Amino acid sequence: MRREARVVTLQAQCWVHDAGQPPVEKVAELATSEEVRAFVTTLADETVSDAILTHFSRPRVDTGIPDDDAPRGYLTMPDHSVIVGIHGDRGALSYRGNDGRGSDPVHLYSRGDGPDQPVLYETDEFPPHCEVPIEAVADALIEFLDTAKRPLNLAWQPESAPAAG
Repeated sequence: MRREARVVTLQAQCWVHDAGQPPVEKVAELATSEEVRAFVTTLADETVSDAILTHFSRPRVDTGIPDDDAPRGYLTMPDHSVIVGIHGDRGALSYRGNDGRGSDPVHLYSRGDGPDQPVLYETDEFPPHCEVPIEAVADALIEFLDTAKRPLNLAWQPESAPAAG
């Protein structure tokens, strides 16, 4: 019996805002580095919102909220949250949850060279100096796709990092 190789994917959720129309949710499954790079390019479009990514190989945790479709069961959610956004040729990432590198959950933001003030991505206010080149964002998401862990190709900072000097 031949076994099929399991494809590891990221689910990417964003919203498209066309003029005069209500926002439309877009969900994509990204399985290759080429798909990740194409998605990052899509995020650079001014009509596309920032994205929330979920790695399908990561565990899910019980919420304690009863699941109406499964008596005696509970709704689950991913054990992590990754937010990615692009503003022009720069972008930023947020990583929340167990990062596969320690026992305690973390909430970290990419560390770059600008801007000098906090910036809003998705519904999260990122700290100053969170933006990196768009290529670094794509490389980080490809690493996340491959490892299911917080990418190490970026520098990371906590929510309240000391000012760069």
